[in-house]
Amino acid sequence: MTRYLQFSSVLCFLLVLIGLFVSHTAQAARHAVVLQYQHISDRTPPSKSAPKKNFIQHLDYLEQNGYQVWPLEKIVKRIKTKKSLPNKVVAITFDHAYISVFENALPELARRKMPFTVFVAAEPVMKGHPLYMSWEQLKEVIRQGGTIGSMGLMASNMVKRLPEEFPGERIKRLTKELELNEKALKKYLNVTPELFAYPEGQSDEQSRKLVRKMGYAGFGTHPGAASRFSSISFQPRFVATGTARNVNNLPVKLSALPLPVRSVKAEKSLLRHDNKYPEALVELYSGSYVLTGLRCQNSAGIPVPHYLQSGKKPSFLLKSKQGEPIGTVGYYCTAPHDKSSRFYWFSYNWIRPDAQGNW
Repeated sequence: MTRYLQFSSVLCFLLVLIGLFVSHTAQAARHAVVLQYQHISDRTPPSKSAPKKNFIQHLDYLEQNGYQVWPLEKIVKRIKTKKSLPNKVVAITFDHAYISVFENALPELARRKMPFTVFVAAEPVMKGHPLYMSWEQLKEVIRQGGTIGSMGLMASNMVKRLPEEFPGERIKRLTKELELNEKALKKYLNVTPELFAYPEGQSDEQSRKLVRKMGYAGFGTHPGAASRFSSISFQPRFVATGTARNVNNLPVKLSALPLPVRSVKAEKSLLRHDNKYPEALVELYSGSYVLTGLRCQNSAGIPVPHYLQSGKKPSFLLKSKQGEPIGTVGYYCTAPHDKSSRFYWFSYNWIRPDAQGNW
């Protein structure tokens, strides 16, 4: 009887350990990193560009360090169904379907047989704008393993209201633009998009609701790992252009883990003009993060104070001290993993308009 009790105790202990291991592994492997590019050129606006040599360095790094490049829609399906992913999964995306992507990125991706996504706004393509790919070039993108996503008909900002619009008319206009873009992509490319990229990375509650209603998985440009801990209508992507084009910036991003967020209590995405100090109360699930090592900053790189909260569930409060400027207000946090050099990431965005409602 004593031996049986001892065996039972050991078995229970092992099952607990296995459960913890499986839980941690599942959490760590239910995410992926999505990279966002626009121009692949050294002759386009630097803040939105990665020269071809930098882009090749990025692809070389992925290959040399054991990363698997997956189609973005495959990652989305895994996240939606809560199925695991391999530990080093990356997706490559391009916003706006610029011609430099066809000229400088496509040959490299095709040679390496790497899948990728191009988010298309149909209007400049239909008008034959020289900065954008043509329909024939987009067909070649598809033949070479590319997926086509949507940015709406004109890549309109999803939050800004036109000067003549009344409240409620913005969403009607955006709905029409998304529907017309779908029709154009179906007509010229025979594809029905399942993925959406928010122009300028900006969204609010109404636009995210619209993206969900249209059946899209949506992606912004706020940093972090795509996972079930973010809304499927507003998943993060790491920008890989501008100052982020240096390959030395890639490792910390590619190793990012999603902070397991249970809930966020915060003001609505479009702030009042006089609200310079937005707050966010973030509640977490338990995990392998070190919350005392949490570090947060705003989109300008200025530290944002955080206050750990008492209670049964781990949580922290974010509040700006210096006041936030007009435009995108982003709070970006990292917390170290307790057993490795990796970091957990969390992002939260608002938009602060000026007194006239612009930004």
